[in-house]
Amino acid sequence: MEVLIGVLSSLATTGLISILIFLARNLFIERLKLMLQKEHSKFLDELQWNRKVQEQASRVAEYMALARRLEESSSKSDYERANQLSWELAMWLPDEIYMQMTTAIGQPNQDVNEFSVVISVRKLLLGGKAGNLGPDDIAQHAPGIGKMNRSGT
Repeated sequence: MEVLIGVLSSLATTGLISILIFLARNLFIERLKLMLQKEHSKFLDELQWNRKVQEQASRVAEYMALARRLEESSSKSDYERANQLSWELAMWLPDEIYMQMTTAIGQPNQDVNEFSVVISVRKLLLGGKAGNLGPDDIAQHAPGIGKMNRSGT
């Protein structure tokens, strides 16, 4: 009888341990799944933010390039596109950056110009990842610019 009780006790203990191991394993797996889902969601959110940053930066660059080359003889569609971009940018850029951008296009000076706007927007969109790029580090392309730099003028 004692042997039977011992065997039953051992079976009960083994069964209880098996159940506890099963529950602990399932708990671990569920926590791992939840952690991976959170990481995946965070990764997707970061990808979406990066795409949005690229789209906004593209709009700023497109507007500034278009607005700089507008002339009296420019097409109506160029003016319409410039207005559309300007109004879109007015809706999301902070006041000081939008005003800096319009000044850079209409009345650029040493402190407020296309390059300072690029840096301001870069800092806004990239935050701490913006680095130390400055206005003097931005490339500009124009006919004959290489000849001017080589001759020292």
